[in-house]
Amino acid sequence: MIRYQMKKFDYENSIGFVVYSASKMMQKAFDLELRDKIGINLAQSKVIFALYMQSGPTQRELADKIGVESPTLVPIIDKMEKDGYVKRKSDDNDRRIKRIYATPKADLLWDSMMECAAQIKKVSTKDLSEQEIKSALGVVKKITENLSEYLGEDSSMTDLKKTKN
Repeated sequence: MIRYQMKKFDYENSIGFVVYSASKMMQKAFDLELRDKIGINLAQSKVIFALYMQSGPTQRELADKIGVESPTLVPIIDKMEKDGYVKRKSDDNDRRIKRIYATPKADLLWDSMMECAAQIKKVSTKDLSEQEIKSALGVVKKITENLSEYLGEDSSMTDLKKTKN
C-alpha cells in the first residue's frame, strides 16, 4: 500500500500510546528516585515488592510476577543476593528448585521505597484534584479489566490481591 493512501493514526491521542507514555515516564522517574534515595533500581524494587506479596517463589514465578524472562532475572537476583537483599534456598520437596526470599536487609528498604513512591505520586499528580485522580484510576483499571477479559487472563491487580500472604 502506498504511504499516502494509508489510514492516518493519531497516536498522540491514542489511549494506548498515552497510557504507555505515562507508564514509561513514571517508571523512569521512580527508578531515578530509588537510585538517588536508597541505592536500588526499579527492577530490584519490583523484586522486593513481589517478595512482599508472595514469599519464596521460584525464579520462574518471580520472573512472571515482575514481567521479565527468567534469564533476565538471574543477574538481578545475583546482585541482590550479593548485596544481601535476597537469599536463594532449595525447595523442601525438590532440591533442584531454588526459592527466593527477601532478607531483613531488604525489609529495611520498604519504608524508603514507599517514600520514593509517594514522592513520584506527588510529582505526577501535581495540579490534579482528588476527583481527577480518582477518575483517572477508575478509567485505567477498567481498561485493564477489559483487556484482561479479552485476553482471558487475570489482571495484574487481581493477581496481586490473590497472592498476598
